[in-house]
Amino acid sequence: MFIEFILRLRATFFIRVLILVNLCAVVPMLIMSESVYVVGISILVHLFSAITLYWFLTKVLWQVRGGLNKLVSVVEKHSFDEDPEIISQPELDMGGYAGILRQTKELLEKQYHKLISHSRQLENFSRVLEKQNLKVNESRQRYRTALDALENGLYLIDDNFIIRTVNQAEADFCGSTPKAIVGKYCYQVFRQRNSPCQDCLPRECMADGQARSLMRVEKRRTGRDVVNIFCYPVFHEGDSKSHEVVVYIQDSSKLAIMEDQIIRAEKMASVGQMAAGVAHDLNNHLTGIYGVVQLLQMRFEAASDNRIKDIALLSRLKDQVEALNLLAENLMIFSYPERKEMFPLSLNQVIEDALVFSRYELERDQVVLTCDFAEKLPSIQMEKGQIQQVVLNLMLNSAQAIRELKATGNKDVDGRIIVTTGIEKEGCIFFSVTDNGAGINQECQEHLFDPFFSTKEVKAERGATGLGLFTARTIVTQHRGSINFSSEPDSGSCFKVVLPLKQEAEPC
Repeated sequence: MFIEFILRLRATFFIRVLILVNLCAVVPMLIMSESVYVVGISILVHLFSAITLYWFLTKVLWQVRGGLNKLVSVVEKHSFDEDPEIISQPELDMGGYAGILRQTKELLEKQYHKLISHSRQLENFSRVLEKQNLKVNESRQRYRTALDALENGLYLIDDNFIIRTVNQAEADFCGSTPKAIVGKYCYQVFRQRNSPCQDCLPRECMADGQARSLMRVEKRRTGRDVVNIFCYPVFHEGDSKSHEVVVYIQDSSKLAIMEDQIIRAEKMASVGQMAAGVAHDLNNHLTGIYGVVQLLQMRFEAASDNRIKDIALLSRLKDQVEALNLLAENLMIFSYPERKEMFPLSLNQVIEDALVFSRYELERDQVVLTCDFAEKLPSIQMEKGQIQQVVLNLMLNSAQAIRELKATGNKDVDGRIIVTTGIEKEGCIFFSVTDNGAGINQECQEHLFDPFFSTKEVKAERGATGLGLFTARTIVTQHRGSINFSSEPDSGSCFKVVLPLKQEAEPC
């Protein structure tokens, strides 16, 4: 009965064996001992030690079981972030722990296989990512190669005026390298300033999202002088405002030289066209001089005492010589190349000097010239010879238009040309040339400023080059001005030129 009671105890297999071993040790003592008292005490001691050992081992096994259960729960949830806690669980036998360990092993094996699978997926993803990185690097290299292949400069700046990208050409123009320039402020690199420029084109582009262009004279370490600057705003997906601008710098030095040569050629053509008028004026002045000399010769031969009259004749002779000198001086100023320097000059005076050359053309065609100059106009920075070239080209065109109108049967038309100056707006003044000639038809208006464009009639009569208005617009653009016109067939034309007072001001 006692042994059956022991076997029924809720104890582990190990505890049961321990109790039975104690009983096996006590029974012989009970048989061999003569004192029941000693045997009883021995039995109690063995039972107490067995029960104590049972309690201790059971407590330890409970903790182990709780930890294993927690481990199984953690493994099933695939989470290893939380620390296992000791959880009180009912007493289990060794078979229960073996099941838990077996279940844990199975779960760990599943997790191991999953980890192996995930590892392989990560390896595949890594290979795909490596291929994509290679493609990105190749694309970046092609982009870099394309930028550096450009002969002209190009760079990208953000709304903080920081250079984000620059090609090799622009870096060479600055005497630096792309790596040294990227990340710096554009006004520090290109203008050697400590603050943004007042006339910053990229800032205007980002403000209204419109492209800008400008011709500017810049001296670089490489000797580049004349440049065309083109600014293009960049819009990213979802942005309604531009925060970056692409700046393209075109070296226009050679183009500027070609334009100067065109202007020079047109000027020489104008000089040739004015040759008859100049010869006529020279002949008039020489005739006057010849007459004065003859009179002086006659007086000296007669030995008359008319010194007062002689002084008057000499004064007339002096006036004729001064007129010849002025004509020759203006002709030389107009003909020879300019020094490419702008000075503050009176627009009214520059126009008056230019009109001297067109006087013969107007007199020959019986054209009345009227000058309506505004008083007290401020001086403007200009190249005198070039602005005179513009005035002369417009005057010759007007005279030709009047001549053309008379050739169509309107011989009684009184030709009139009005030259006007005045204030256009703040910081800008204008001059205009208006005539009552044949006007310009709509088809010709579309190509009026194209180089080498002219009607056959004009070319046949004047030997025109077709560069007059093209040259005029080129000169006005170089002065940061604008030229516009209005015209109606058989009603005349009006050409208006607007110029800024200062070259560093905004274009007019």
